[in-house]
Amino acid sequence: MAEDLSTAAPGAKAAIAAGRRRHHVVSALIAISAASLIGLLGYALKLDQSKVPPANIDKAALPFKVAFVQGKDWVPGAKGQDHFSLADLRGHPVILNFWASWCVSCREEAREFERFWQSEKDKVIVVGIAIQDTPEDAKRFAAYYGKTYVLGLDEDGKAAIDYGVSGVPETFFIDKQGIIRHKEIGPVDSKKMQEFLPQIL
Repeated sequence: MAEDLSTAAPGAKAAIAAGRRRHHVVSALIAISAASLIGLLGYALKLDQSKVPPANIDKAALPFKVAFVQGKDWVPGAKGQDHFSLADLRGHPVILNFWASWCVSCREEAREFERFWQSEKDKVIVVGIAIQDTPEDAKRFAAYYGKTYVLGLDEDGKAAIDYGVSGVPETFFIDKQGIIRHKEIGPVDSKKMQEFLPQIL
């Protein structure tokens, strides 16, 4: 029940009034904090995550080892093996693309990667790593879109996890020293790859 100030003693009136003022101040501070938090969350949701610099830029690309799908001739360091690693590509600039046969956006960029590969294979090695996929589906996809560059299969998902891949496609531009210089989230075209190629040569 609310207290009636008109019947309270003067000292009690002052105490009650002070208590109410404190209550109003605390309530206002809580309301302001909540509004600020909601505003911050709303702003974060509006951010274009593709514009947020990834944490692994200008850092050494993590090692990976994946099963060959195709392209053994382009990885001399893995000759005669069923798997290849980043170490097998040492000394070469690499464009590393994570993709999947079930990915609609990956279909958009499939022929773009092949077009770029055909024009720049003397400068850079293009590598596609399929995730959450099967060898049969990956090979079928590669054949349908005419892919001829190096393709691997991330059998246990470790490569995708280590690279922080949150969806496909995602593409990393890695220089000769094994440093990641750029990352693209979403499909890329040959023009975009040409744009970032100088950073890794």
